This record gives sequence, C-alpha cells and structure tokens, in this order.
Amino acid sequence: MTGHPTKPHETTAAALTTPSGTPVPPVPAVLRLVQRSVLGRWRATGEELYRELGALAEAGRGRELLVSGCGEGATTEWLAERTGATVTGVDPVRQSIERADERRRLNGRQLHLQYELAPLDDLPHESNVFDASIGEPLLSAAADPARAVAELLRVTKPLGVVILLQLTWSTDIVPDARERLVERLGLRPYLLVEWKQFLRDAGAVDIQVQDWTAGAQGAAAGPPTDSEEELGWRERVHIVGRTWRRSGWHAARGAVARERELLRELSRERPLGFALLKGVKWPHERQQS
Repeated sequence: MTGHPTKPHETTAAALTTPSGTPVPPVPAVLRLVQRSVLGRWRATGEELYRELGALAEAGRGRELLVSGCGEGATTEWLAERTGATVTGVDPVRQSIERADERRRLNGRQLHLQYELAPLDDLPHESNVFDASIGEPLLSAAADPARAVAELLRVTKPLGVVILLQLTWSTDIVPDARERLVERLGLRPYLLVEWKQFLRDAGAVDIQVQDWTAGAQGAAAGPPTDSEEELGWRERVHIVGRTWRRSGWHAARGAVARERELLRELSRERPLGFALLKGVKWPHERQQS
C-alpha cells in the first residue's frame, strides 16, 4: 500500500507552523478553539458528526479509509472501532502520531488502525488505494492546502468518496481581526467556494455541502452569553506567555485585553463556519477547456 519507500518523512511539530512561527496545534485542540471562537455556536457532538462521516464514507468491514490530518486519532479510532473499517491516519506532527499510537494501544481492542508520519500535501501512498479519504481541519495548515486536497483525490479509488471537514470564513471581517484569528487557531480557514474549487480542480464531481456551524443541520444557533466571552486564568497565562516569548513584555501587558476584544469582535461578526464537503473522484482525466 505504501509508496515512496526511499523518501523518509521526518516532519516534527516545529516544522508545521503559522507564518509567525507558532506551532500548529493537533486537531482536537483546534476544534476546542473553534468552539471558543464561534462562541458556542458550533454545537455538533462528536457522535453526530462521526455518524454522518461514517455514513458518507460507507465505512464498514472490508473498506479502507484514509484520514489526513488525523491529529491524536479521535476520528480514526471512532471509525475503526464503530464501523470495523481499516483506517490509516496521516499527520505531519510527530507528537500527534505518537499520542494517536498510544491511544490505540490503550484502547484494548484489536482495531484495523495504523498511523503514518507525512506531510499532508505529499501523502506516502500509491494512487487509487483507498475506498474513501477524509481531510480534517488541519489540512488547511498544510504548506499547500490545494495540493493536500489533490493528494486526497489521488490516493482514492475511482468513484471513491473524498470528504473534507473544514473551517470556512462565513462573513467579511477586518483584516487585522482575521489575522489574529488565524494566529489563534494555528491554521487559515478558506471561503466555502475556495474549498469547493480545490475539490473541482483535483477532479472531484458531484460536490455536496453540509453546514455544521451550529451543529447538526437545522440546529438553532443561540446568541453568545457573557460567560462564553470570559477568559479563564489558564487561558490568560497562556496568552501572556505566548505574547511575551514572541514580542516581549511590553506587548504582553496588553495581550489579554486584545484577546477579549477579539472575542467581542467574533461575537459581533461571527466570521467562522464549519462545513462538511463531499465529492466523488471522477474515474477519467477531465478535459481542459
């Protein structure tokens, strides 16, 4: 199954960073930050989202699935344990792969589950291998997200399904606030139309979109509360420490106030969405017009 045998992938946590050098957090941490950033609007339970994901991927015994940007293995483990599918997780951060492996060992069940360390825009697999491929939110932190999507299509069998779970910009937001949000998440969301174009350019057809911003489709989104905008002391310490290491004490003194202002702006603007996109790999080369 695995290709590129002479090409080692030794990506470390430090190798995957934002433009300012901040390490990208693993996927579970990213999702917690998403929940905070949209101030509680994204109420999808993991169970609801995973059930939908498994159904779209037609996950089951005898099916081989790839999860790109698997982080510490929450999605891969759920799919392997609940559906019986053979699941391969790929992530560029060594610490995340080590934690995912440890999680698998502690599970205590015999799962068809393995992990590989590799860049998301250069997957270490032959073409046309997997029945379905899934791109988690960390895909948008790849050096080349469009190529990362193309890699998902490449390794998927013809007429197989490719699914993206991705953050989207849902409204206009001033550039400064957008960049602060990118810094906070450790990845850069794209417009929904851009994710759809990445899929089309890679050869996907029959593209469908589900909006999970407020949880399961059709769930109501309530207004944020004051408590949702409040920062706990651990968050304050983290914010000050991060800013001090990057810009010195003078900048750190106002870091918490700036973070509060960002949360208030997020509450007003509601700039982030969360989308599930599904496409089908067309079995033939598409004609260039």
